[in-house]
Amino acid sequence: MEWDWDSNPTYESERLKIDGAFSPFVFFDMRLPRQLTDEEVELMLDIADFHLESRRPFVCLVRQRRGTGVIVASHRKRFSDWLEERAEPLKKQDFSVVVVIPEAIFRAVLRVVYRFRSPPLRSITSSDIAGAVAAVKSELKRIGMPVSPGLGVLFDDLSPNGSASSA
Repeated sequence: MEWDWDSNPTYESERLKIDGAFSPFVFFDMRLPRQLTDEEVELMLDIADFHLESRRPFVCLVRQRRGTGVIVASHRKRFSDWLEERAEPLKKQDFSVVVVIPEAIFRAVLRVVYRFRSPPLRSITSSDIAGAVAAVKSELKRIGMPVSPGLGVLFDDLSPNGSASSA
């Protein structure tokens, strides 16, 4: 499924929210990751391709929620294939992904996977949204992009009690 990310920078269903309105920051809210459709996975990759092809930086926050599990194996394979197919351009551009993984066991599995097969882009894992927002802010600073007032409001909305804005 192709999407015009310039004219419509958001997508939302009960399973997934994609918000690219504050590009280069893109937010993926994985509400029901096990139930994602193939088309929704393709939309996630499509917005990344949009940034890659237009040579825009990309700082992505992927929020996993406790108890919702992980995406199915076929979708993990699709992400893996996408990363492998675009490894060289990804290494040359400012692309980073910050993932909120509340469950310690899933973070441990991811660390093991990354030890054997590192992704070709910066990847940061956090146990909570406040830590993830701090990492996103650090990544934006690293690539020379300011946190706009609107993005600051979004970060406040993501965090319980607005605590992430001070991170």
